[in-house]
Amino acid sequence: MVMTHPRSRLNALYKLLISSFTTSTFAESIILPIYAIFVQKVGGSILDAGIAYGLFLITEAAFTMVVHRYKWDANQRIGLMVGGWLIWLGGVFTYLLISDIWMLFVCQVLMAIGNAVADPVIDEELAAHTDMGLEEFEWGIFEGSKAFSDGAAAIVGAAIAAYLGFGVLIWFMVAVATASFLMILVYVMKLRKMRPEMSAASAVIDR
Repeated sequence: MVMTHPRSRLNALYKLLISSFTTSTFAESIILPIYAIFVQKVGGSILDAGIAYGLFLITEAAFTMVVHRYKWDANQRIGLMVGGWLIWLGGVFTYLLISDIWMLFVCQVLMAIGNAVADPVIDEELAAHTDMGLEEFEWGIFEGSKAFSDGAAAIVGAAIAAYLGFGVLIWFMVAVATASFLMILVYVMKLRKMRPEMSAASAVIDR
């Protein structure tokens, strides 16, 4: 069997999309390994931690099935991606306001809705910008990057919480999440230059 070596350089749009998504994954995963401890810090219990995470997953599942049961054109899909990312970012910012378990539930619902709206479009965009003949290699890069991001976030998040406290951790999470949103805006602007017909979908950036 002859093995071929794929080129090492990813195309620019694929690389930017992976970078945006893995940065957002880092932000979201940074608190997960110590989530139960955080819930207790805001007055919740272990049961509340389970309910909050379950609420997140159920909300994401429900909204994913409802929003993406319809067929959206290219402009609408990009609008969904940006809008969903913005809702998710709003959920991350809500962490700064958490003072009780109910506010945490609101935060989880916002983040879940954002993921539900944006994530399927991100998958479609990744597929659209995968180079022919390099599909397995490039999807491997995506999956590996996501796993690496999750692992790094777990270590960094635990270290920040242990040595600097949850307040600093939340601000760091907000900063990383904001960076991911700015990166996706850059992606959309680059995409608009390649596809002029999509300029209307990116109008939200200029507002």
